Amino acid sequence: MDFFGGLRKGVKARLPAPLRTFSSARGRGRLMKLHFGRPEFHYEAWHHTGDGRLEIGLHLEGSRDDNQEAFDFFRARMVEVKSLLPRAELEPWDRGWSRLYETLRAPQLDEDVLDSAVGCLSDYIVTLQPLLSSWLKEEHGSD
Repeated sequence: MDFFGGLRKGVKARLPAPLRTFSSARGRGRLMKLHFGRPEFHYEAWHHTGDGRLEIGLHLEGSRDDNQEAFDFFRARMVEVKSLLPRAELEPWDRGWSRLYETLRAPQLDEDVLDSAVGCLSDYIVTLQPLLSSWLKEEHGSD
C-alpha cells in the first residue's frame, strides 16, 4: 500500500474545492508535506516509527522571525483552534521552527490509520489554512 499517496488523494477528495490546489512532496519514505505556495509553512504527515505514532500538523519552518510571528499569531488564537482541533498542540521546535500538531497511534501504516489520517489532515487544513492565509496577507501582503 502506498500510504502517503493514498493520504494525498484522500485529503484532496475531502477538501472543499478552493483548498484542493495544494502542492505536495514526499520525503525520505516516512513523511509527506503539503503547502499552498509557501513550502516553508506546510502541513506534514510524519511517521515516527520508533514511537508508533503518526504526526499530523502545520509546520512553521521559515525564517526565525517569521516563525516567531506565526507562532505568536496562532498562540493568540489557540482557544479558537482547539475548539475545532481539540488535540492540537502548539510548540516551538528544532532550529527556531514551530509546529501546531497532534499525533495518532500508528504502529504500522494501514487502512485504519489512513482513514484517521485523511480526516485529521483535512481538518487541520480546513481549520488552519484560512488563518495562515490571513497572517501571510497581513504580514507579507501575500497568500
